[in-house]
Amino acid sequence: MRKFLARVATLTRKIAEWLVPVLSAIKLLIEIVGKVANCHDRQLRLQVSVAR
Repeated sequence: MRKFLARVATLTRKIAEWLVPVLSAIKLLIEIVGKVANCHDRQLRLQVSVAR
């Protein structure tokens, strides 16, 4: 039983070590996409107000 728990703990640690950078990269991509969307939204608002 102890060996099994040690194996599960090691596996969990390895998954966490792999998952943290992946989730950080995904969060960064989401922030970049959000900023790009805000820029496009601002540009569209400017175009609409200039057209009026």
